[in-house]
Amino acid sequence: MEVIICIWLSLLGAIMGSFLGCMGYRIPNKIKTTYPSSFCSNCNKPLKWYMNIPIFSYLFQKGKCVYCGEKIGFIYFICEVLGFILFPLNYLLFGFNLDFYISTILVCVLIVTIVSDFKYYYISDRVLIISGLCLLIVLYIFMGTSDFLMRLVSAVILFLVMIGLKILGNSMFDKESLGDGDIKLMAVIGLALGLLNSFIGLFFAAVIGLIFSLIIIKKNKEGIIPFGPFILIGALLVVYFSSIITPYINELLSI
Repeated sequence: MEVIICIWLSLLGAIMGSFLGCMGYRIPNKIKTTYPSSFCSNCNKPLKWYMNIPIFSYLFQKGKCVYCGEKIGFIYFICEVLGFILFPLNYLLFGFNLDFYISTILVCVLIVTIVSDFKYYYISDRVLIISGLCLLIVLYIFMGTSDFLMRLVSAVILFLVMIGLKILGNSMFDKESLGDGDIKLMAVIGLALGLLNSFIGLFFAAVIGLIFSLIIIKKNKEGIIPFGPFILIGALLVVYFSSIITPYINELLSI
C-alpha cells in the first residue's frame, strides 16, 4: 500500500512542481494562471500536451524548445524533480500527520519562490496568503486551541522581529537589507514551525545563504541575493530533522 501511495504522491509532486514552477514565472510577469496555455517564453508558441509532461518532456527535448531551439530554464526541471522527490519523502517521514501537511505546504511555497525570487527577486503575496490559510486550516484540525493560538502569536512575533532586522540592516548598510516578501514569508514560517523552531530555521537559512553568496557573488555585480528560498530550505530542514533538533534544544533550555 505504501508503494502505491508513494507512486501517486511522486506523480502528484511532479505535476505540482511543473505547475508551481510555471506560477513562479507567470505571477511576477502578470500573466494569468489559466490563460494563455503553456507557451515558450522565447518564441511564444503554444506547447502541445506531450511537450508538457513533467520531467520526461525536459529530458526528451534535451532542455530545449521544440520550435525555436532556445534552452528551457533548468530551474523549471529542478522544480519538477523537487516535487517528485519531496512529496513522497514527506509521507515516508511523517505519514499523513501534521508534519506531512506542513512540510508539503512549505515545499509548494519553495517551488514557486525558487523561480520567482531567483529570477525576479519577487515573493508573491498571493502565494503567501494561500499558504498561510492552508496552514491555519491544518493547524486548526490537528492542534488544540492553546497551541493554535501560540502559532498565531509566533507568526506575529516573527513578523515584528524581521521588520526590526530590516530597519537595523538598512541603517547599517545604507541600502535595502531585507525585502518585504522575506518579512511576510517569515510570518508564514512562524505559523508553520512556532517561534523557537523558526529562529533555528532562520539560522540555517543564513548559513546556507552565506555559502551560496560566496559562490555566486562574483557573478552578481549588484550583490543581491534572494533570501526567500533559503528561508524555506532552512524551515524544511527543521521539519525533517526535528527528531534530532527538538531533544537537543530542550536539553539546552533545561540547563
